Amino acid sequence: MTASTLPRKTLIVFSGEEITAIFLDKSESLIRVRAMPARHLGQVMAACTDEAKLLELCCMEPTPTGEEDAEGTVVRGWRPVAPGWADNLSDASHAELLAASQKLNFGRAAAWAERQIAAKQFQAPILMKADEALMPLVEKMTRLALSSLPAPASPAAPSTKS
Repeated sequence: MTASTLPRKTLIVFSGEEITAIFLDKSESLIRVRAMPARHLGQVMAACTDEAKLLELCCMEPTPTGEEDAEGTVVRGWRPVAPGWADNLSDASHAELLAASQKLNFGRAAAWAERQIAAKQFQAPILMKADEALMPLVEKMTRLALSSLPAPASPAAPSTKS
């Protein structure tokens, strides 16, 4: 019997597609378009109308070859692209990477957003009940705190100083 193994974190975080991107200077680089982890789907929603921001969120570039891990093994990893990176893409690569980013993430992000709406609909009545129950206490404490303060002088009151 074989023991089940958990997936490595890198396999989860970096799942997606590898695409060769072409830049304005005609250079090329292998890019990984990530299927974003669930914890980052809110960022996908926030970036969905900003193409450059979405690409810079979802795309990763290879780390320089020859890097070693803690055990001294040479590995090829991935790192986030730099801010402004998407501005250097050719139009065709921009469109290709954007299509992959949308394909891998938009459906999942929309489902995530629907779950967030359902959670807020569940939470709203409870929060309103709490507000209704606590507001009289807050108002009473505010009145007590204000009543202990000295009354401010009225701007229309005559001054007693000469």
